Amino acid sequence: MKMNNNPHDWPDWIVLFQSWWRGETPIGGVLVSILITLLRVAYTGGGVRKMLLEGALCGALTLTAASCMGLVGLPPAATIALGGAIGFIGVEKVRSVLIRVLNQRLGVSDDDDKPQG
Repeated sequence: MKMNNNPHDWPDWIVLFQSWWRGETPIGGVLVSILITLLRVAYTGGGVRKMLLEGALCGALTLTAASCMGLVGLPPAATIALGGAIGFIGVEKVRSVLIRVLNQRLGVSDDDDKPQG
């Protein structure tokens, strides 16, 4: 019996979506991150430019974080949750938290923390 290789069959799409949902490929987390980012920026009154840039940055950050999940002991199934969290929090907040944590760990003072005078 010959295997059906038509990518437009519903069972193939269902298998693809299930693999995304299980975290076998990080694309599910990236898509959730982008979707939540677009909705968050639209809800808070951001423009189309901010929606697209923030969505792309959150998607890229999710892809980067998903590749590090094994290093911190998180299962691949947590990719969707990770993408949702990054999309909801936003790339600016994630950046500020990471900079603060790195500065504390490395003992480096940040120039942004100094009062302007």
